[in-house]
Amino acid sequence: MNKTLKILIELQEIDHQLFEIDKKKGSLPQQVEKLESQAESVKSELETTRQALEDNQKELLTIKGTLMDAEEKVKKYQDQLYLVNTNREYDSLTNQIETVKSEMTESEGRQLYLESEIEKLQEIVVSSEEQSTAFVEQLDANRDELREKSDLTDARQEELEAQRVELIKHVGQRYLRKYDRILKARKRAVVPVERGSCTGCHKQLNPQTIYEIQQMDAFIECENCGRILVILPEEDA
Repeated sequence: MNKTLKILIELQEIDHQLFEIDKKKGSLPQQVEKLESQAESVKSELETTRQALEDNQKELLTIKGTLMDAEEKVKKYQDQLYLVNTNREYDSLTNQIETVKSEMTESEGRQLYLESEIEKLQEIVVSSEEQSTAFVEQLDANRDELREKSDLTDARQEELEAQRVELIKHVGQRYLRKYDRILKARKRAVVPVERGSCTGCHKQLNPQTIYEIQQMDAFIECENCGRILVILPEEDA
């Protein structure tokens, strides 16, 4: 038997077992990664919203303080109106009162806006916290499931990967590239012939091709699917 073909048969068996291990894990690794990204995004948005809420609450307190001071000023100016002796003093106080009241109107408008925004932000925070909790719970569940499956397969996977590394040392780069190219496209690069057919695509092979495969001294690829064809020692043509 061609030495390289023999190694590729062994390599195919290892790769098939590695594929089955990945299949057992399923899409869990990708799901965990996606949930981690989503959870981080929700966390970041939640922090941003909380900061905006805190900033608005601080500004609202400042405005309320400003309005209280303004009300005191208006009251003070109105009390002074009764004490003035000239029209000029009266007009000056009146103008000051109007200026303060105008500023109060702007502040009151800002106060209403901030109160509305704070209410909205508080609702967003509650919703985001619930969403964040749901993501964390789902993430923990998926991590536990992945960990349980990984505990059963990681040791075997490491063993197979180590065997693979040793095997490919004995395969020429040209053949290894061909094998990897077919494996990537077909999941199986080396397939046995059974009942005169390629077991990869089930195309019937002619007697001459089967004879050449039996010699095991050259790479024979299926004309239909491109897989490398072999006849295993325990198999009949």
